[in-house]
Amino acid sequence: PLLFHLFLFLIFSPFLSSTPSNLKTRLNKEGFYFLSKSARKVIDKEIPALEIPDFKIDFDGGWLGVEDIRIKKFVAPELFFKKTFSCFTLKFSYFSSFDLTISPDGLHWDSTGGGLKIGAGIAVKYGIIFEKGWFVATAGDLRLSLSATASTLDGRPQLAIKQCQLGIRHFDLQIGGSFWMWLVNLFRDLLSHEIQVLINNQACSYARDLLLTQGNDFLHSLPIDVDIGKGFWLHYHIDDDPQFSVDHAVLSTTVTVTYSNQTSCTHEITPLDAEDDPSSMGSIWVSDQIPNCLLETAFKNVNLSLTATHLNLPAIESYLKTSCWLSCIGFFFPKLKKDFPNQHVSLTFAPASAPVVSFLNGSTQVNASINLDFHIYPMEYNPDVLLRLNLLSIGEVEPYLEDRKLKGRIDSVSINATEVFSSIGDVSPTFLSGFDTIFKTVSTSLLTVLLSKGIPLPIFDNLSISDTSLITERPGEVLLSLNFTDFN
Repeated sequence: PLLFHLFLFLIFSPFLSSTPSNLKTRLNKEGFYFLSKSARKVIDKEIPALEIPDFKIDFDGGWLGVEDIRIKKFVAPELFFKKTFSCFTLKFSYFSSFDLTISPDGLHWDSTGGGLKIGAGIAVKYGIIFEKGWFVATAGDLRLSLSATASTLDGRPQLAIKQCQLGIRHFDLQIGGSFWMWLVNLFRDLLSHEIQVLINNQACSYARDLLLTQGNDFLHSLPIDVDIGKGFWLHYHIDDDPQFSVDHAVLSTTVTVTYSNQTSCTHEITPLDAEDDPSSMGSIWVSDQIPNCLLETAFKNVNLSLTATHLNLPAIESYLKTSCWLSCIGFFFPKLKKDFPNQHVSLTFAPASAPVVSFLNGSTQVNASINLDFHIYPMEYNPDVLLRLNLLSIGEVEPYLEDRKLKGRIDSVSINATEVFSSIGDVSPTFLSGFDTIFKTVSTSLLTVLLSKGIPLPIFDNLSISDTSLITERPGEVLLSLNFTDFN
């Protein structure tokens, strides 16, 4: 079922996104508990749709048959929530509870409460007498005990159920529809027993089928290569089986950036300092090797140049003129003004080397070396480079979560421009200083707009990462302290 698959993906997708590993995920007990509670909507939807097979009980002198079994109502347990369950002749109140235990052996769920109502047709043959009727069975305060472990297969997660048992604390059976009610009532105890056995077997059979067959098939079908667009892929591989303790589980993954099925990353993986972070539902530690491999792969395989003109960047249109009285490029280069009067210059930015991302204590620093080429506009008809500058740029960005988006704010930007070559005359310090200021202003404005728009966080079945989650930079790694939210 789609909802169940989304639930599985939500639990395991953080693991799929890092030995030494370059990504580690820790899910604390509170995170497991939240996601497990969210499974209630999946169970509420799928349980009533179960198809339960007919069955027949033979005894001396005849038989008892049950057919067309339907689940009329199902209520899953909730945490400390008082409910009243009623069905025809039976009414009772109870407190529901849900308990999750994590141990080195895996996960164990215990739940109480909830209710189930089943209706079916019955037929009894006893000697020469044959009668038909119906029954409605009400089971309340269901005690489900389920243990599961997780492992890996081909670099993907897999589940295994170690133990499953369902107990019924309250049970009521109503029988009707037969003229010979005394005959049907002779087999009430037998029918009650068989129905309770049926409920237990179907519940655990459903859990095994859903988790082990459908769930594991779904998890094993997850692609190990994730398309992030423009020919780039993230290849992941889970390194080891999940490691469980009494209050959390940890999974280590290696992520490789590829372009056209090839990788060209030279950055080494620094072992992650994945210290305990019990204050949130879960944690993800990301090595700076991942963004740096992405940037290096992009630099080696993709044209990252960007051209600015007086048309696409009107804020500096006057500065790009070759002729003016003051404060334009032509003012600083008389030869440019003489050879190309009353025209505009276009600027082409291209990285001289792969940018480098550094996670520091409390900040993210991006270092870039950019070559800036000056052409007469339009560049298609004027391919000669008149002037080339090298821009050493250092920017500090603070990432944060807001309105369910990953955003960032610029803390500082510094630019240092130097001459590489010039065919239009000497490059004066005054020009370089002024250009530093202009480029810093323009780049800061553009980045501020882009970072403030943010990247929407994924939502699965109304579940997503909460804005209360925190991003903390540390030397060589970034820590995302996760909290989840349900929009229902």
